[in-house]
Amino acid sequence: MRMRLIGCAASLRVGAAAGLSAQDLPLLDGGLVRLITQEVSGDAAYEHIRFMTRFHRPGGGADGLWEVAQYVEARARDFGLADVRLIKQAAASRPWNARFADLWLLDPEPERIASTLWTPIMLADYSPGADVTAEVVDVGSGSDTSAYAGSDVSGRIVLAYGPLPRVLAEAVERRGAVGVISYPDPNDDRYVSYPHQIRWSRVPRDDRTGMGRAFAFSLSLRQGLALRARLAARPQPLRARAVVDAASTSTAGQEPWQVMVEAFIRGTDPSTAQDVVLTGHLQEEKFSANDDASGVASVLEVSRALAKLIEEGKLPRPRRNLRFWWVTEISSERQYFADNRDSLRRIWVNINHDMVGANQGQDVLRMQNITRLPATRFHFFNDVVEAVVEYMVATNTSELAQVQAVGGSVGGAILYPKPHLAALGTRHRYNAKMIFFHNNTDHMTFNEAPIGVPGVTFTNWPDNYIHTTDDDLWNIDRTQLGRNAAAAALIAYVMAAVDGRAAPALAAETDGRGAQRIARNLALGLSWLATEPDRNAAYHRAADQVQYAAVRDRLAVSSLAQIGPDAASLVAPMLERVAEREAQALRELEAQVRWLTGRGPSSRPRLTDAEQRLQGLHPALSGGPREFLDARDQIRAVDGLHGLMAFEVLNAVNGERMGLDIYRYVAGEAREAGAHYYGTVTPEAVLQFLENVAEVGLIRLR
Repeated sequence: MRMRLIGCAASLRVGAAAGLSAQDLPLLDGGLVRLITQEVSGDAAYEHIRFMTRFHRPGGGADGLWEVAQYVEARARDFGLADVRLIKQAAASRPWNARFADLWLLDPEPERIASTLWTPIMLADYSPGADVTAEVVDVGSGSDTSAYAGSDVSGRIVLAYGPLPRVLAEAVERRGAVGVISYPDPNDDRYVSYPHQIRWSRVPRDDRTGMGRAFAFSLSLRQGLALRARLAARPQPLRARAVVDAASTSTAGQEPWQVMVEAFIRGTDPSTAQDVVLTGHLQEEKFSANDDASGVASVLEVSRALAKLIEEGKLPRPRRNLRFWWVTEISSERQYFADNRDSLRRIWVNINHDMVGANQGQDVLRMQNITRLPATRFHFFNDVVEAVVEYMVATNTSELAQVQAVGGSVGGAILYPKPHLAALGTRHRYNAKMIFFHNNTDHMTFNEAPIGVPGVTFTNWPDNYIHTTDDDLWNIDRTQLGRNAAAAALIAYVMAAVDGRAAPALAAETDGRGAQRIARNLALGLSWLATEPDRNAAYHRAADQVQYAAVRDRLAVSSLAQIGPDAASLVAPMLERVAEREAQALRELEAQVRWLTGRGPSSRPRLTDAEQRLQGLHPALSGGPREFLDARDQIRAVDGLHGLMAFEVLNAVNGERMGLDIYRYVAGEAREAGAHYYGTVTPEAVLQFLENVAEVGLIRLR
């Protein structure tokens, strides 16, 4: 059966697919879209989550992590995936596992208040073994010297609500306490609304032993306040017994290890060397139903559905490999790239799944966010993602006009145009949107220097249940889980299957969205000219903004050539159109200045000292994946430079851009999102960060 990818006419004008609505996906034949979305099942994915929530599975060699990895390996084999491997990797931290822990109050009669029998996360990870009977002392926050005025905590267990590492430093290391009972800060509104949550915590540990200096138990806010009131009301000391059976051992070996599982759906043309990688991370606390059992389950379900459709001959086998990675978050990929440097030549794009099952009815703040690519990694892949997400949202959202358009009535039976609903899930709409990029999950490891593979993530946020006992099965909606898996499956299949016949449709998508992106940045510049008193400075910043948008779009257009020769022939005329849009936008800015001031813009303000120094720098990477693995954490942060913009400064180092180009590009990216999002990027901060990276030997400043 031949792949039926829709190609547009030769014209690449914006609006070439004007007859298509958001309820159509012009990148893939409608029959294939329906096959994929009908096969992907949120109910099936949910069953994987049910298994994983049985295990406490933190990174660093947890027995539960190994159990879950073996489960994923077995399912991948069951689904008929190729070259399935469970990969045991080197790691920095020794294994830690707790077999049992109990905390009892002894006076006036024994009362258990915390136990791993109830939930493993009542014991802070990396707590050492202990059998201690001691008086309990309330030290309030316990995080600074003032909390201990008039209190002798030596040989005692402290009750505290401050940040656990600071409490341990003050109470245990400086004052001789033997352990901590921790609970959430009652002055923090984030916790007051969830008084029954028990939050996952860790004690700082020595990586040589895998253990911390002292044990810590975690209580809910309700429990902590009750114990605090009890201590205040008692004229006599209150004693507690803490028993912890924990050791730096694991069933998978005592040396430092982490784990990932790899599997493939092999493509028809291995010479493309353009694998599409889907990721989800295995490790987290019990229960971690949404973060990230949902992501692991989503990748499993995408692999099952696509493998089944391909094996049955319903879906043409794609040109490129689909590669599936279930990983130890962030560290697995970094270690894999360090161990397999040549693998980078085979990886094209990444789709990450992290928190993709949230029941949006549980919290009105929840939104399924899907990141755009960072500006330094821009690629037509971004436009495929946006097109698919918009399609899934439009077909799973109900609006009055669209109901009337198909002959329905208010209150009628028509729910969504093309509903994707789980049998046992909700009927909520698909509350999803594209956002500017963020990090803190696995797609980061693909985007970051020196890897440079475009990656996006599906991550719901905000989430008031993350890393607590509330992240359990009841937190998951099979319908949303299925929609996110279906969206990822469509994105992955389009990217894996695309060839010259589909290039015009992709080119039209990139061309049209590129015009919108430049227009959005032009609008920003026009608003600055209209509202800022120094119109000359505003004009030059606005011109920089338009030029930033044009450079970013050239990256997207140029990436079409990676599809093959047929697509490469489309690139030159598209680049001409980007240049035309850029020139037109600059003319509009100049016309606006003339209209506002009666004269044209003046020359650019004199470069500052930092800008002059950046103008003379030609940074280049001097390390590969292994060097970055060893030294990345040694890079000193710069006050006032948002961490994501520091990330982009380093990503922008490609051996071609001068330091001033890097500053202007990253500053434009920050301005487009807004100061509330990425802060303000200054030349002084960029210069300092480049020097800090050079200091640890990862770039050269020529």
